[in-house]
Amino acid sequence: MDCKNLPHAAFPRRIPAPAPQLSLWRVDLGDPLHAQAIAAADCLSPAEQAHCATLRQAADRRRFRGARVALRTVLARRLDCAPSTLRFRTGSHGKPYVEDTAAPAFNVAHAGDYAWIALAEAGGEVGVDIERIDPALGLAAMRELAAHCLTPRERAWLALLPARAWPRGFFLLWTAKEALLKALGLGIADHLQHVSVVADGRGGAGRLAVVPESGQFAGEFAGQFAGHAAALARMRLYRLAAPDGYAAAIAWVPPA
Repeated sequence: MDCKNLPHAAFPRRIPAPAPQLSLWRVDLGDPLHAQAIAAADCLSPAEQAHCATLRQAADRRRFRGARVALRTVLARRLDCAPSTLRFRTGSHGKPYVEDTAAPAFNVAHAGDYAWIALAEAGGEVGVDIERIDPALGLAAMRELAAHCLTPRERAWLALLPARAWPRGFFLLWTAKEALLKALGLGIADHLQHVSVVADGRGGAGRLAVVPESGQFAGEFAGQFAGHAAALARMRLYRLAAPDGYAAAIAWVPPA
């Protein structure tokens, strides 16, 4: 079955996006109807099938295949073409794009039983992330992760939260940082300390502030990635309403 002919109930579900220039789609990978349709779909490229086969865990193969089939389905309907004809390329840090000048920028994230697809309908760049809030992750482990992943500004905000709120607070910051770095097309591990996410609630419901860090980190960011610094100044970053037990965020860089 070609992806274009997915049953309506198995098609990715469009959900509200925080800005009219964006469209957002959710894939319920754990839904039996969707899983059955994805298993029967025949639109992945040989390279995608080969990559899927290298994944050791069945859950990882299910997530990758489900997200890719859904992405091809959404983009094919947007571009009015057959899903199997879409040709993907990757940027220097692995961010995919479609080899078609009419295609919007897009981004995909998946975790647990969900995959999310974001399109920048009005141009620019987009990044999205969803993470499962691990209930087994203790406070000590989160503090250790925060010391590596978060800036001093972010850790100070997190420290103000009661212990019970740490998991949601940590994953709010993490998903936002991953979404914004994906929107910029930068490697995540190399740039976690270059920018802070400020969850102060200003700028509208769900809107997050982005603060370039001063000193050495900001100097490296502005020097080596001056174009990205300009994009960062235009960025709009939002937390998203996610299913129970998950956190999600989306970042959009409008055209200059």
